[in-house]
Amino acid sequence: MRLTADTFRSLYLEHGPRAQGFFLRMTGYDRELARDLTQDLFMRLWSARESYDANRSFRTWMFAIAYNMLKNEYRRQMTIMEYVENVTKEEPLTETDHIEKQQRDQMLRTAIGNLPEPQKVVFLLRYEEELPITEIARVCSIPEGTVKSRLFSALTAVREYCRINEN
Repeated sequence: MRLTADTFRSLYLEHGPRAQGFFLRMTGYDRELARDLTQDLFMRLWSARESYDANRSFRTWMFAIAYNMLKNEYRRQMTIMEYVENVTKEEPLTETDHIEKQQRDQMLRTAIGNLPEPQKVVFLLRYEEELPITEIARVCSIPEGTVKSRLFSALTAVREYCRINEN
């Protein structure tokens, strides 16, 4: 598939919001930085359009470049960004339910935020972006077994943190 301007515009409209959401969560909800990274990502994708392999999913290609951009951003800032989970909109809760949900959400955000960056990235790509293991491996340029190992470690750490801090 050749990436023409019209095709690319369609891909931007389809994938741009997901890319910005990825950047938003990975930068601790820094909206301005997420917008800048999204624009930069699509400028890079457009510039590299001739290297796009039509046998590879656009989404995988996009997230691989996005992940590399984040690694570079982390190096520049010399800090690991906090992951903040999107809070889903649900039916109205009682005040007690609302407080408990906020506490659970905060505990989960903290647990995920405490993960080392390699575990946090695979966790985010798997459970927020819903990428399969094979695509995560391609995005992160690591073997599938490493993805599975990091996911297992991340889930174990999150469960343990929540268990210890439940009360």
